[in-house]
Amino acid sequence: MKKITHFYSLTPEWQYQLAEEMGAKLIDNKIIEIPEALGNGHTYFAQITPEISTLFIDFTLTSPLKITRLHSNNELYIFHYDLSEHINLIKINNADYEIGSFDKLDLAIIDNQLESSFKPAVNERAFAIRLLVDKKLLADFIEKYSSKNKSKHADKDDTKTFYHYGNIDSNSILLIQSIKNKSVYDISFDSLLKGISLKLLGNFFNKFYDSQTEKNEITEIENEAVNRTRDYLVNNLYGPFPSLTFLSAMAGMSESKYKKMFKKCFNNTPNNFFITEKMHLAKELLESGEFHSLTDVVYELNYSKLSYFSSKYYELFKRKPSEDLIKKRH
Repeated sequence: MKKITHFYSLTPEWQYQLAEEMGAKLIDNKIIEIPEALGNGHTYFAQITPEISTLFIDFTLTSPLKITRLHSNNELYIFHYDLSEHINLIKINNADYEIGSFDKLDLAIIDNQLESSFKPAVNERAFAIRLLVDKKLLADFIEKYSSKNKSKHADKDDTKTFYHYGNIDSNSILLIQSIKNKSVYDISFDSLLKGISLKLLGNFFNKFYDSQTEKNEITEIENEAVNRTRDYLVNNLYGPFPSLTFLSAMAGMSESKYKKMFKKCFNNTPNNFFITEKMHLAKELLESGEFHSLTDVVYELNYSKLSYFSSKYYELFKRKPSEDLIKKRH
């Protein structure tokens, strides 16, 4: 296993050591191209403001690699968002963790004064975004952070350090996925990455500061995702209900989060919404004069039991479907 070390700063000079130890090419102080001896892919660094920088990670290793970030006196925190489609290993304060989109934990926040290491899986795509944030911007957050999620350790100078290990919120998952297939060599990539990085940070703090109060509003991204599933349901009324698993994946949310968001948007469950829309379509078909029998309409809507269809129709319209059937004339 090849082992390399580096340090972080909010400015791009930290990349020189990393590129040199990897035997990699550094382009425009932004892009490190992974050498063929290690695999393929790249990292992309951009300073957004004097207090915030971002690092985009997208590569596939063909041989084992351990990347150790040495602790330094640069006063910053590292937000590591990992959406790799497999499990990577990350070590924080001498404790090993699994991290990645296939694991329930995919977000780590680490004090730069704590040494950490990253061991990406071999022959699998490592995909992550790291935000480097000046501690001055996070003083209030660290002070208010819940004690059950905070770990404090004392170094030789009795300086308190911090790290957190948890989940990426669904809004941020959608944001990160939106850049997954973009080329770092595209002229718009720099602006896109910076915009997404700032939104990720905003999402995290919105979630944190709202965590102790009831959230009655739905974000714009959540609303767009839920409406996308609603449109899918409305456009596929002739088929069966596609399942919560399918719809929540389409929305980029867990099933429980998706049901909650759908309820907020439409005051209904996805399944009941689908049935209601399907019954309205059934009424149109029954009154269209295009069908010979009630059974024909039932089959047209992909129902196998006339009794079930009739009960759902009656629940909504307080009429038997046979009362609304206009038979097709020969």
